[in-house]
Amino acid sequence: MGKIIITTGIKGGTGKTQICATAATFLLECGNPVYVIDADIQQSLSRHHQRDQEAHPNADKLWPVYFLDTSDIEHVKDIIGQVKKFNCIVLIDCPGNINDPALQYIFEAADVAIVPFEFNSDVVDATVMFGEVLKENFFQSKKKRIFFIPNKVSAVWEKQGAVRKAREDAYELLIDKRHLGWLTPEIRMTTLMNGYSTLDFLGYEKRKVVRDAFAPIVRFLKIE
Repeated sequence: MGKIIITTGIKGGTGKTQICATAATFLLECGNPVYVIDADIQQSLSRHHQRDQEAHPNADKLWPVYFLDTSDIEHVKDIIGQVKKFNCIVLIDCPGNINDPALQYIFEAADVAIVPFEFNSDVVDATVMFGEVLKENFFQSKKKRIFFIPNKVSAVWEKQGAVRKAREDAYELLIDKRHLGWLTPEIRMTTLMNGYSTLDFLGYEKRKVVRDAFAPIVRFLKIE
């Protein structure tokens, strides 16, 4: 059977949807068939995919995108039951909250949760609280794991004391004290990461930017 990877979090603007799309293409380039589900009510990934197709109508699809309406819980349970049998990696972009009742079935089915966050004290605090809820309720098994990805790390802000403190707090609160999951290498904010495509391969340079952050996930799932 395949594996289910969710991208999730409680703070907006951390690049959750971009991480989902980029991870899907990265895993595809590693030789793994990929299926993507957009479970976010905002439909950011679905709408982005539609715009990409309208701009490039003759382009081949890298991976399919299916919008999952989480307001219909029975439908969610049915779809999750089906995708657990898929012989591929299924990535699900989840809404940025934990109040949607349908998320229970998505979280329970997931093998991996990717939680992107920024080195900002408020974001780190919210990520810790979210991580605690996620692990306590859905990720206690050693067969499941949460990966926290520091995203949008800017070299311009690197020397700011607030950024250094947020980095130290992230390791201490997420990993050292609470053991909520794994903290991956950082994804730097570069011009290559200003946007994403659902139709294009990453290319060498962009792949190099995200490779180290995704490598622990690939190793955990044993899909290299």
